[in-house]
Amino acid sequence: MKRVMKAAVLAVCMAIIAGGCLLFGERSASWLAGSAAVVICGVFFTRFEKKETTAGEIALAAVMTALSVTGRIIFAPLPAFKPCAAVIILAGIYLGAEQGFLVGALTALVSNFFFTQGIWTPFQMMIWGLTGLLAGLLGSRLKKNQIVLCIFGALAGLCYSVFMDICSVLWLGGGFTPERFLGLTLASAWFTVSYMVSNCVFLLIFLKPAERIFERLDSKFGLGAGARRE
Repeated sequence: MKRVMKAAVLAVCMAIIAGGCLLFGERSASWLAGSAAVVICGVFFTRFEKKETTAGEIALAAVMTALSVTGRIIFAPLPAFKPCAAVIILAGIYLGAEQGFLVGALTALVSNFFFTQGIWTPFQMMIWGLTGLLAGLLGSRLKKNQIVLCIFGALAGLCYSVFMDICSVLWLGGGFTPERFLGLTLASAWFTVSYMVSNCVFLLIFLKPAERIFERLDSKFGLGAGARRE
């Protein structure tokens, strides 16, 4: 019965994707990309739902998500200079890869109720989720070396900006072309640099406090140990 249900869900998803491609015509590539982002996020949410997770770990993920969302909203007057990516990276390092993805994806989803939802939301959920995931997979190396951590933060900012530029080009209409992408990337270069610098700055500010807090939680309550289990 479960296999039938899974096959039915897969068939419905494929039908939606195919119908969207026919409906949007020249924007079929953007519809496919958006659908892929939704599917990837859905897979990780499903895995997390089925995974045995303690109430304490869920609470920590919720707190990190709240901090990330709050930081993005508070720094709204400063375009592209926000602490949310740094919080997501630290969540991945100290809570583990899967919870890092969850914090990143939920940061985009929840904060966009303030910044407005749109086609960009699943793309932001995916890129920030993958940022938390990779931070969790590289957690031990990132904790040991601040230079490596800053490089990772800068690359995360660069990838986020480039990925969102690709999303913008896809949804402008007329399809993706290297010329349009290059023009948009050059026009948004200041934002890209700001993403990279802000990630490094906030990571350096938050690293030591986060290390002390999570080590105490781990030693006293056995929480924050997800990174070791991944």
